[in-house]
Amino acid sequence: MSIEEEYYISLRVGGKFICDPHVRYLGGEMVSLKEDPDTLSYFELCKIVKDGLGFNNVQLIYFHVLSSRTLQDNLRVVWW
Repeated sequence: MSIEEEYYISLRVGGKFICDPHVRYLGGEMVSLKEDPDTLSYFELCKIVKDGLGFNNVQLIYFHVLSSRTLQDNLRVVWW
C-alpha cells in the first residue's frame, strides 16, 4: 500500500441483519473511520466500538468485502 492511499472502514452498530429475501442491515448507525484494514486488529476494532462509540459489549463482528455484490455473497463472522 502506498502512503498516498486512503482507506475507510464503515462500521454499522446497534442494528441487526435481516433476510427478506436478501440480507441487509436494519437500524443502528453507520460510522466511517479512516483506518488501514490491513493493520487493524480485532482488539483495536473492539476498542473503537466500546470506547469511541459507547457500546459496552461486542456480541458479533462480521466482515464484508465491498468488491462482492451483496452482503449475502461474502458476509463472514469474525468473532462471536
